[in-house]
Amino acid sequence: MSIKSLKHSISSLRLAKKATSAIFKDSIFSSLVTEYLDSETPSNPFMHSNINHSSKSIYYDTIKKLIEDKKSTELEIKAIALKFQKILSLEIQQDTIQRMLNGQYADHMTNTGGTYDIIPISFECPRCKKEFPTFNLEQTFKANINLLPTLSTVWHPHRLTKNLKTIGTLINNPFEPNNNNKADYYTPLNLLVVYNGNHSANVALYENNSFITNAYVYRMNNWFDNIFFNPSTNAFYHIKCNQKVTPEKIFHENIGYIYEIARLLYQNDISFTITEIEKASNLVQKDVQESDF
Repeated sequence: MSIKSLKHSISSLRLAKKATSAIFKDSIFSSLVTEYLDSETPSNPFMHSNINHSSKSIYYDTIKKLIEDKKSTELEIKAIALKFQKILSLEIQQDTIQRMLNGQYADHMTNTGGTYDIIPISFECPRCKKEFPTFNLEQTFKANINLLPTLSTVWHPHRLTKNLKTIGTLINNPFEPNNNNKADYYTPLNLLVVYNGNHSANVALYENNSFITNAYVYRMNNWFDNIFFNPSTNAFYHIKCNQKVTPEKIFHENIGYIYEIARLLYQNDISFTITEIEKASNLVQKDVQESDF
C-alpha cells in the first residue's frame, strides 16, 4: 500500500469514527442495549429507546442527575422540577395558540362543551384489561396559574383573540377569576388543566399573579406505579405487560415529559403537597401586593 493510499484509509476511518460517534452517543447506545437485552426494561421510567429520542429528555436527565448526586436539597429539586414542567406546559400552550391563530379549531376527543382531553380519565391495558383511573378527592384549593404548570384548553380562534385584546392589566381590565373558571389539578403530576372559562384563563397565564379560585384535585398515584411514557412512540405503556394503554392518542408529547419528571420525583419520595402549593401561591400574592410598580 502506498503512503498516499494509507493516508486516505486513515482519513476515511477517522471520518467514519466521527460519524459513528455523532449517531451512537454512549448514553443512547447503552439505552439501546438495555431496551433489547434487559428483562427489567418495562419498569425503566424514561427509556431512550432509539437514537432519535427528543432533546427534551434533558429536563428529566438533569433532575435525575441532581437526585443521584445528593448535593441538592429536596426543596431545590422540587423548585427546578416545577420550572422545567412550567417550561414544557408553556410550550404546549404556545403550540395550541399558534394553531388557533392559524384559524384551526381544537380536535375534540370528548364532547364536553368545546373542550378536549388533556389527561384521560382512565387508562386501560389491552392485554390484561386492567384499568388505571384517576381519583377525584372531592377537594378544591386556590391555584396560582402563573406558578403552576398550567394548560388552558382554548379551542375557538375568535374567542382567543377577543379575550387577548380585552382582558389584561394594560387595558385596565385584569383577569378576575369567577365561577365560570374551572380547573382540575392532578397530583402528584403537578399539572393544572383549565377546562371552563379557558379563553380568559389563557390570557391570565401571561399576566402576573393570576388564580383559579376552585381547582378540583385528582390523584393519580396508581398511574405512577403502573404506567410509563415512551418518548420514541409518544405513548403510555403498562409497565407489567409492556403494552400501549388506551386511549393511545396523546394531546402533546410534552405531557409525557411532564409526567415522567413527576414520576421520577415520586419514585424518589419527592412530591408536592397541596398545602405546599397553597403556601407558595400565597407568598407570590403577598410579594406582588408589596411590590412597587
